[in-house]
Amino acid sequence: MFINFRGSDTRTNFVSLLYNALIKARIEAYRDNEELLEGEEICPSLLRAIRRSEISIPVISEKYGESKYCLLELAEIWECRKSNGQTILPVFINVEPRDVRHQTGSFEVPFQEHQRKYKPAIVESWKNALKEVGDLKGWTLKGDATIEDQSNLVELIVQTALRVLKRTPLDECKHPVGIDSHIDKLLPLLNTVSDDVRFVAICGMGGLGKTTIAKAVYNCIFRSFNGSSFLIDVREEASQGNKGLVSLQKRLLKDILDRDEDISNSSQGSKLLEKRLHREKILLILDDVDNYKQLDALAGGINWFGQGSRVIITTRDDHCLNVHKSDKDIKIYKPKELNAENSLQLFSLHAFSMSKPPEDFKELSCEVVQHVGGLPLTLEVLGSFLCDKNKDEWKDTLRGLKDIVDNKVSGMLIRSYDDEVFARLMISYEKLSDQAKIIFLDIACYFIGWKADCLLYSYPWNGEEAIPLWEACELNPRLAIKELTQKHLLKIDDHGRLRMHDELRFMGRRIVLKDINGDPTKRTRLWSANEILEVLEKGKGTQMVEGILLPSGVEIDDLSFDDFAKMPNLRFLKVDKKIITGDFSHLPSKLRWFSYQFARLKIPPVNFYHDELVHLDLSWSYINMEWNDRPENNTKTLPTSSHGFHVYKDWI
Repeated sequence: MFINFRGSDTRTNFVSLLYNALIKARIEAYRDNEELLEGEEICPSLLRAIRRSEISIPVISEKYGESKYCLLELAEIWECRKSNGQTILPVFINVEPRDVRHQTGSFEVPFQEHQRKYKPAIVESWKNALKEVGDLKGWTLKGDATIEDQSNLVELIVQTALRVLKRTPLDECKHPVGIDSHIDKLLPLLNTVSDDVRFVAICGMGGLGKTTIAKAVYNCIFRSFNGSSFLIDVREEASQGNKGLVSLQKRLLKDILDRDEDISNSSQGSKLLEKRLHREKILLILDDVDNYKQLDALAGGINWFGQGSRVIITTRDDHCLNVHKSDKDIKIYKPKELNAENSLQLFSLHAFSMSKPPEDFKELSCEVVQHVGGLPLTLEVLGSFLCDKNKDEWKDTLRGLKDIVDNKVSGMLIRSYDDEVFARLMISYEKLSDQAKIIFLDIACYFIGWKADCLLYSYPWNGEEAIPLWEACELNPRLAIKELTQKHLLKIDDHGRLRMHDELRFMGRRIVLKDINGDPTKRTRLWSANEILEVLEKGKGTQMVEGILLPSGVEIDDLSFDDFAKMPNLRFLKVDKKIITGDFSHLPSKLRWFSYQFARLKIPPVNFYHDELVHLDLSWSYINMEWNDRPENNTKTLPTSSHGFHVYKDWI
C-alpha cells in the first residue's frame, strides 16, 4: 500500500497511526519519510512504490493542494487506477470532497499559483486527478477529531484494506499469446472510470479463448470495484435446472458480500440479488452463457447493480444476448482467431516450451500450424500432443491433418489429441435445431466455399448456391444459417460464401462417421471420392445415403442411373462431367436437387418424370434432350412446389 499525504499536516498524527496499524496487520505499506525540496523530481523508487502497490491511500488535508509533489503522486496514482485497476481509498481531513473535486476552498489559491508556474497540461492532470479522487467513496475526518476518532477510522481503513487484499487474481493461461491486444480492445468498451452500469459480451466459437480473455481482463480491473465474482461454466451449472441457478446465485452473493444466503428457488434468488447488490459497485463475469434465462437469473437488469458496475458475459450464442438486452445496451466484442505469427508462437510454446520452434522442426511446425488454423484450443492441444514426438510421428500427424483438409479421410481417423477440442465444439452443435444440424453437417461435408445465395440463374458466378439446394429439400436454410452464424459455427465471408473453421468441419464429419466402423454404406453423407467410388462401383448404395457430390476430376467406369436407385433417400446428387448410362426415371423418387453439368448421356432420357425433383442443372450439356412433357400416367403433371421447378439447360 502507498500512503500519499502532505507531511506538515498529517505526518506526526493521523498518517503515523495509519502506517503503524498497517504494519501491525502485516500489510506492506510505503510512505515517503522525507520532504522533497523545491525543484527536485519524484525519485524512481517512489514511482515504483506507487506502481507496484495494490492500494493507494491519499490523505488529503488543508495544505495538500500547495504541494507540487503530493499532486504529482496523485496524478500517478490515478494513472495506475486507469491502467491496472489500483484501488484508491481517499481520506479527507478537515476538507470537503466537493472542494477537492472543484479546487475551491483551501485549493483555490494554490491552484492559481500553480497555473502561473507550471505548464497547463501538468496542472490539468492534477485537477483531473483531484476531481476523480474527490468523486470516490472515502472517509472524512474533522480537524478537531480526537485520538479515539482517528484510531477508529484507522481500524476501518485497515479492515477495508484487508478485504481488498484478500481478493486475489485468477489463474491465467500458461501462455497468454495475443491476449494483450484483446485487453486493449476491451478496456475502452468497459471504460471502468464511467459511473454507468455496463454489460459487455465476448462472443465466438468454442475454443477461441473467450474465457482466457475474460480472466485476463478481470485481473486487470477487478481492484477498481468494491466486489467481484467470476462464475465459471454457467451453462454447465445451469443445466441442473433450478438447483444449478440457485447454486450460482449463492456463489455470487458469497463472492461479493462474503455471506451465505438461504435461497429456495431462482426467482427468490433474483430478487435477493437485486436487493443486496443495487448499491454495490461490482465486477461480474458470467462465463459460457447459452440461454437468456441464465442472464435473467444472474444479471437481470442494470438496476440490479450500483453505479460503475460492469458485467462481462462470454457466450457462443449471440441470440441469448438479443433476447436479454431489452433494457440495456450490451456491447459485443468478437475476438478473431490468432494470426499466423501468434499461432506459431502458441503452438511452439506447447510443443517445445519456447516461443519459436527449433530450426530442425521449423518447417514441420509451420506446416502443422497452416493446417490447424488459429484456434487457440486446437493449437494448445495439438502442440501438447506433439511434444517429445520424433519427426516420423510429426510427419504422420501432418499427413492426417492434410487428409482432413484435402477431403481424403477414409473411415474414422483416431487422433488422441482431438477429444478435448471435439467435446468443446460439440456443445454448440448439440443445442442446434434439427434443421440447423442437417445444414451444418451438409456444409461440413460438402458446401464450404459455396455461395450462400445469389440470383439463381446469374452467371459469371462460377460455383454453386447452397440455399436453393436446401429449399429444394424442403428445409428452411435462411433461419438455419442465421442460427449457425449466431452460434459461431458458420461464417459468411465478404463475398457471400460459406466458411467454416477446419476444426468445425472435422467435427461435422466426425459426427457423420460416428459408430459406423468405417463402413461408407452406412453413412448419410459421402464426400471422399474413394468412398463414393466404392459405393457406386460395387453397388453398395443403401437407404442411409442422403447426398453425393462426386468431384468432377474423378473418373468412374460403367456408371448407371440404376446405381442410384438403391439409395431411395438420396436428396441431392452432383455428378458433373460423367458418362451415365440408363434412364433418368431410375433416379431415386425423393431426389430434390440434381446437378449434371456437361452431361454425356449414352441413352437419352426418353421417359423423364420425378414428382419430387425441383432443381435440375444440365448446363453445358452436349446431348439432344428428348423427354416427355408429361409422364406416361396422364393423371399426373410436371412437378411443382413452393420453390418452382428450375431447369438449367444453357448450351444444350
